[in-house]
Amino acid sequence: MSEEWIVCTADIRNRINEAGIFRPDERIVLTTKSCVLLEHFTGKAYSYRMVDLHTLKVKRLFSRPTPLNEAGYRRAIERMAAQSEGGTAFMQGGNSRASELLAHIFHDILPEYGLALRENQLSLSLAMLEAMEKEKVALCEAEVGTGKTHAYLIAAVIYRLFFAERQPVVISTSTIALQKALTEEYIPQISEILLEHRIIEEPLTFAVRKGKNHYACDSRVKTYLSSVRHNNRPENGTLIEALTALFVGATPLDLDSQPLTDYVKERICVEDCRNTCGLSSVCRYRAFLRKSNQGKVDFQIANHNLVLADVLSRKGGRNRLLPEHGILIFDEAHRLPEAAGQMYGIAFEDVELECVAASIARAVAGRPEKRGVIPLCGEMLELNTALFENLKRFPGAQYDNNTMEVIFTPSTLLSLKALSAVVKSLSVLFHTADRKNAAYRRISGRLEQKQEKLSSLYNHAAFICWLEYTGVTACRLCALPKNLDFLLHEDLWSRGRPYLLTSATLSVGGDFSRYMHQTGIDLLNRKQILAVSKASPFDYWNHALLYLPEDMPFPNARKTAYRKAVADRLEELIRQSHGHTLALFTSYRMMEVSYQELAARIEDFPLFSMGKGRLEAIRAFRKSGNGVLLASDSAGEGIDLAGDILSSLVVVKLPFPAPDPVLEYEKSLHEDFHEYLAEAIVPAMLMKLRQWIGRGIRRETDTCVFSILDCRASGRYKNDILAALPDMTVTDSIEDVGIFIRSNKPEGYFMDGD
Repeated sequence: MSEEWIVCTADIRNRINEAGIFRPDERIVLTTKSCVLLEHFTGKAYSYRMVDLHTLKVKRLFSRPTPLNEAGYRRAIERMAAQSEGGTAFMQGGNSRASELLAHIFHDILPEYGLALRENQLSLSLAMLEAMEKEKVALCEAEVGTGKTHAYLIAAVIYRLFFAERQPVVISTSTIALQKALTEEYIPQISEILLEHRIIEEPLTFAVRKGKNHYACDSRVKTYLSSVRHNNRPENGTLIEALTALFVGATPLDLDSQPLTDYVKERICVEDCRNTCGLSSVCRYRAFLRKSNQGKVDFQIANHNLVLADVLSRKGGRNRLLPEHGILIFDEAHRLPEAAGQMYGIAFEDVELECVAASIARAVAGRPEKRGVIPLCGEMLELNTALFENLKRFPGAQYDNNTMEVIFTPSTLLSLKALSAVVKSLSVLFHTADRKNAAYRRISGRLEQKQEKLSSLYNHAAFICWLEYTGVTACRLCALPKNLDFLLHEDLWSRGRPYLLTSATLSVGGDFSRYMHQTGIDLLNRKQILAVSKASPFDYWNHALLYLPEDMPFPNARKTAYRKAVADRLEELIRQSHGHTLALFTSYRMMEVSYQELAARIEDFPLFSMGKGRLEAIRAFRKSGNGVLLASDSAGEGIDLAGDILSSLVVVKLPFPAPDPVLEYEKSLHEDFHEYLAEAIVPAMLMKLRQWIGRGIRRETDTCVFSILDCRASGRYKNDILAALPDMTVTDSIEDVGIFIRSNKPEGYFMDGD
């Protein structure tokens, strides 16, 4: 009988629902390969009907006062088999059924809700489903407008339905904006649609996961609130109200939603959550973790750093930060290498040990341990000073104004070794002194972390190391494992579970080699990798123009002639497009110079410069209607300026990666500079350029002019650029820009902004 039993009924439920067979509150209780048994409680008895899947004919079987037991189900199967009109099994294998249901959703269901069928989106979702079924690592590049979010969410839901996957799906992003879109738009929308069509029986659920410092600690809020009240300052009235609301549970635990300064958040966030805390029994943070870690949650929404922190925590034998999960989806996956560098790298600040020493002094005040601890602290700080003096005294190659190569001289290594030994002694001392002392436990843990850093830095041959200035004299010693690609392969891709990595830019012309090398995916057997690239459905040929001037000087911000040429051409483009311009720079200095120059020339259109207040500048630009925004790299991705507000996107200089220690190390691995340029530098530039160009057209009706004011774009790298970007008309005439704008914009576009 087990051979006849069908576990997943999602597609069957949907078919019966669309045939109008279901009565209110009627449900499927048994499915075979040719029939379905429906159960309906009338209030007095349980009524059972069968549906023949060949004909969709319904036949009443029987009623009984109690639900069927196992023997009853056996008899029901026999009766359905006897009355079925089909001679062969109706149902196909699970893989085929899953693919057919997914295609049905995109073809027939989503269009009912205004989500038109996009063949590339359906093809992408089917590829994602295949990767899940075969437990592959899938590189899914989907250019703007493809609809990758719907594609992977629906594929994940279908996979969990048909393959009895009970563990949650983890979706990792790099921006809060995408997390908000997932939780406020995409998941609720898909849940509602699939519920209405009886594909799922319960709403889809999710939990947003962040690092513990993003959440309020009830105990620390209580302590800080008491301190603020004790100070009794009139100006703290609003702060007291906010903290009181937080403590009594009137406002969310998530500090990102709180109108508090970073200073206050640092003093009330979760730091060291333990069962010994007096509020542990009513702790909202622990309650949040328990609820989030339940297997009933369908989607765990996190960021790349937290996902990698969970991987490293489990690798080190520590507690999990995320629950056991199945599918892992990296959205905005082009940012994963950067996140991996942050999480696997080491940063040792010159003031780190000073902060620990201050905590130690407070903890041992009036304690018997003080006599032995204070001299060790003094020695630790002296050695720390000597270490950083040695690093500054013997600098290596300078990469930029704030970053330089580290030379590990014998005296530097001696300082490192001695410092590591002293920190270890202090850690052991606090670990054994008083295990019931919470402050001692925290200090011991902090010292252990510092000692691990110092030990790794002492074995510097396995790392790319550099010194980074964070202030006039403040600096930090940074290190990144040379085998980061191997570590990612070992910790992630080799685990034998489905991984989806998706973004608009993972390849250069469909070649994923660069990205695969950065992430260690290229170390997998080729059969374990699925790579797909889907072009944007937008009509760039008719809706876009690429302007590549041939008379621009070579980019050199030090030369007055170049700065003037950029300002002149920007002014021309702004007037041709009647404002509505976003100009992207690779240099803050060049952006500031251009802003000052244009501010003296342009009065017809509001002019904005995007400094640290990124969101404020973007909001002001959007509100202006016809403004001009000069911005840095951070505006080149993650913003959505749909419509006519952005009709001219200007790339002032090709976004080649700036020299840094990691690229210098990679350069040493290539046989010659030309190979390095072709395999590392140019692909990195093209991927960044594609991200920037992706800001221009966000909807099917958008039209935009793209300009690249770099002579190399019309010369040496022209063919590479044209191959990487969507097909569109190319011109070197500034007049064509005005013609395009006048031909594609409505009359209201040329009026003053609101």
